[in-house]
Amino acid sequence: MNRIAMLLGMTAAGALLHAEPVLAAPATTAVVAADQTPQPEVDAVVVTGSRIVRDGYLAPTPVTVVTVADLLATTPTNLADALNKLPAFSPQFTAQANTGAQAPAGNYLNLRGLNQNRTLVMLDGVRVPATNITGTVDVNTLPQALVQRVDIVTGGASAIYGSDAVGGVVNYILDTKFNGLKGSVQGGISTYGDAPSGKVSLAFGTRVLDKGHFEASYEYNKSAGLDQSDRSYTSNAPGYAGAGTDANPYVLYNNMRMATTTLGGYVSAPTGATPAQTAALTAAIANQQFVGAGVLAPFTNGVATGTPGLQVGGDGAYFTGGQLIKPVDTHNLFARFDYDVGHGITAYGQFAFGLSQTDYLIPPAAQSVTVISGNPYLPANVQTALTAASAPGRPATFTLTSLPQNLFDMRQTHQWDSALTTTLGLKGKVYNDAFNWNASYTHGKGHTHVENDNNINTSHFYAALDAVKDPSGAIVCAVSLTSSASLYPGCTPLNFIGQGNESPASLAYIMQNTAYDILNKTDELSASISGSAFNDWAGPVSVSLNAEARWVSLTQTTDASPNTAPQLTGLRQTWTTNGPRGAAPSTPFLGNTFAAQYGENSVWEVGGETVVPLLKNLPLAQNLEFSGALRYTQYGVSGPATTWKVGLNYQPVNDLRIRATKSRDIRAPTLYELFQSQTTSQVAITDPLLNNQQYTVTQFSGGNTNIKPEVATTYTIGGVYSPSWLPKFRMALDYYSITIVGGISNSLPLLGAAGVISDINTCAASGGASIYCSAVPRGADGFVQQVNSFPLNLAKQYTRGWDLEASYGFDMSDIQAKWAGHTDLRLLATYSPTNLTIASPGAPAAASPLSAPLVPRVTGNVNYSLGPFKASWQIGYTAAHRIALPALTPVIYADPFASAVVTHDLSLSYRFKTERQRMEAFCTINNLFNHEPLIIPQAPTTTPGAQAPTNGPSPLGRYFTAGVRFTY
Repeated sequence: MNRIAMLLGMTAAGALLHAEPVLAAPATTAVVAADQTPQPEVDAVVVTGSRIVRDGYLAPTPVTVVTVADLLATTPTNLADALNKLPAFSPQFTAQANTGAQAPAGNYLNLRGLNQNRTLVMLDGVRVPATNITGTVDVNTLPQALVQRVDIVTGGASAIYGSDAVGGVVNYILDTKFNGLKGSVQGGISTYGDAPSGKVSLAFGTRVLDKGHFEASYEYNKSAGLDQSDRSYTSNAPGYAGAGTDANPYVLYNNMRMATTTLGGYVSAPTGATPAQTAALTAAIANQQFVGAGVLAPFTNGVATGTPGLQVGGDGAYFTGGQLIKPVDTHNLFARFDYDVGHGITAYGQFAFGLSQTDYLIPPAAQSVTVISGNPYLPANVQTALTAASAPGRPATFTLTSLPQNLFDMRQTHQWDSALTTTLGLKGKVYNDAFNWNASYTHGKGHTHVENDNNINTSHFYAALDAVKDPSGAIVCAVSLTSSASLYPGCTPLNFIGQGNESPASLAYIMQNTAYDILNKTDELSASISGSAFNDWAGPVSVSLNAEARWVSLTQTTDASPNTAPQLTGLRQTWTTNGPRGAAPSTPFLGNTFAAQYGENSVWEVGGETVVPLLKNLPLAQNLEFSGALRYTQYGVSGPATTWKVGLNYQPVNDLRIRATKSRDIRAPTLYELFQSQTTSQVAITDPLLNNQQYTVTQFSGGNTNIKPEVATTYTIGGVYSPSWLPKFRMALDYYSITIVGGISNSLPLLGAAGVISDINTCAASGGASIYCSAVPRGADGFVQQVNSFPLNLAKQYTRGWDLEASYGFDMSDIQAKWAGHTDLRLLATYSPTNLTIASPGAPAAASPLSAPLVPRVTGNVNYSLGPFKASWQIGYTAAHRIALPALTPVIYADPFASAVVTHDLSLSYRFKTERQRMEAFCTINNLFNHEPLIIPQAPTTTPGAQAPTNGPSPLGRYFTAGVRFTY
């Protein structure tokens, strides 16, 4: 009893302790490590850390095996949400994450914070085709109703499974022998009465044709999402301002506004007049704003911040309508049939299809346009001032800067992700059942379709906003009265003076729906055989051989290529914002569009693996075995690559096992990185080598077929303690170290002008020797001639950390004879103090590293069961941590630490059982005490209200889910 009380105290303290920095990372409820999983009385299985059949807890590689029942116990929404709570995952790419230009919404798994394209996702041991252009998989599209467990390898596994397994492998393992009928129905809602969700699931399995088995499942999951305006901490336009320096640190403000931009239009920079007239025009109309129906009114400034373009309060514009969580609808369908054809051979075929649909709003950018004297929508007092400032043949103008919220509210984006995988195969046993073999063909398609409703056509927009009166007094487009009228058929004048004054006809003229499709195809042939080859002095020597051939392709089609220059001939607009080298708009739409592209690659692989026992049943050597794996891969584009892995499993005494591995792993370039079509855009730079002269140049972006696979070296060492003096207790502690060299990164380490300046400085510091000089070539006049943005094998990344998992189960009667029921305790933690990226090799040392340690997190679980009743309580602890932004220079915050967060999840269930069926009613309360998340933008704020990512608890707040599960 004393030992039980001691373990209760240890586990509870570990879950709540603030002062143990070695334990950390996201975590989830009811998670069972392979080292901690009670093994049922069944044959040994293939655990994802190895192709060799063995019990999971004996693997030298740290492998976490999580049952679906445990995952859904306290996160009943879907498997992806539950997995993203595990310590090894960095939950940055969930339905909550912001959606970028080339980062479609969805749930993406990211082991070790190494990015989602370094995590290999598999379905029953088969690589899942990518669902989007980045080569990653939206796991919402995977079937879930017949998944029995998820295997997670937290370390390099490329020698076993091939490319992308740098951070690790996530393998959804199906229950291929299910018989009966099971299903579930549930619904959820937040404590605020919003963000409803629902799920329906049904699975069926039966034996057919005597020796056959058929099973199928369907699941529908719907989540309404959540807008920023629905929560107080994001509805007040939070954001950071400052320069990130000691003198001007980043400060978090609320009620942020743009300093010289309003919703109806801020008036500034009058041009086209003499100095005296300009002064008079400035005094008459500048630094004011248009409101309502186009009435000029005073502009009230807010309180200045550390960023010149941002203020607190005042009349400046800010964005509304952002999403904290995007709405998601998913459909998952699965079917499988296998048949024993005799002679120990089973033929099988399976079909999996998933569809995930979401809608979102991409934050807008401010628009600066030139308004010319004579515009009929101008109020009389403004026109009078412009007339006085005009000269013959040279009408006065002013710049109108606005954030047209009403126009962007109409520009919705709809996205559909689908994944289809079909597998046909044969499997069996040979040599007196000593070897298992498998041969299969898999065809997979990942498809993303994106529609941008009411995208603003650039040429139509600029033609329509220059309105005049024709000789009859009718308001028309100015270009319609010129020889260029035929270039703008149907032009309808746009009233851009003030907000909400646009006519339906003008909106119909400037807006156009655009769409693009991304299709990833995979065809794969694979064969493998594994078993015990012979016995050495210490036991059976196991071997595995496998070979794969894979053909992959990427096709992107579009109805609006960004490479098509907008029609601007004959327009009176002037583009001089960036000085004498200013450039006109270069893209056909103000919203995102993407170029058509195509690429294909072939992959041939052959690999082998062995486990060799070295010592057995000796003093201080109960067991010692060596494991090794080797894989040779030939890529059609990037050439050959070799990966390997070696490991030792040492058990000096029965209670302790020590394990260690070293591996060489790779991530091959994605088809997008290789074959991205070249696009052009304009970038304004302030050239530090030309006395900070400002000018605009053309930027060329595209793929690079010369890049090679990234190479990673991974070390793990740890131990598993299973004390004989305390049966049912297990603890595993592992150290890991991953070093990536030749990481694929863009030749512009930052976006836009900041990236160009970084390359200019890096090139200058190297005396012209740096590879970054090729990104900013200069002409004979000393000016940068163009900017080249393409992927290169440049980056280096280092991550180090510790994983801890502990579990203990006991009957309550062990504490007090009269107590009933059974209790399970679990503790999970990951601590990663180092996650360093050098994205700009050759740059000055202070400007090169990007350090963003994973946030330390701990999760403790207490599960209590008494007959048909079960209660699960999860405590999640997120440690206080330093805020880090992805910038090339060190950043300083006025308050550099985010406070610690403790969350509680509670789940209650009750089983009703009859002779042939079982029903379970459950209720789950996530974030029991309604803890608010932290506001931690990923970069300095540009448009207030457009950027409000959160960290910590879900922005849903306290969330209730109730439902029933049944089995028949």
